[in-house]
Amino acid sequence: MSKVTIGGIVTTSIISAFTIAAALIWKDVIDGAIKLIFPADQLLLKFIAAILATVLVVVFIYAILVAQSETKMVLRKLNTNNRRKKK
Repeated sequence: MSKVTIGGIVTTSIISAFTIAAALIWKDVIDGAIKLIFPADQLLLKFIAAILATVLVVVFIYAILVAQSETKMVLRKLNTNNRRKKK
């Protein structure tokens, strides 16, 4: 079980803010691209854009979580190696 820390809360808040900003930007880009390809039905366009934006955000969040997990693992190894060298 992990502890709740101020650093963790700040990191989560920053990631959330960037995710929202990126999602809004990507939504506009995806909307524009879909309108170029399918200029007819607006509701269908919104569904397609929502699905694509969701997929992109999930991929980005997954990448961030994997990177964070790998960073923690590397830091633990470095701390372990530093403790061994000090003894």
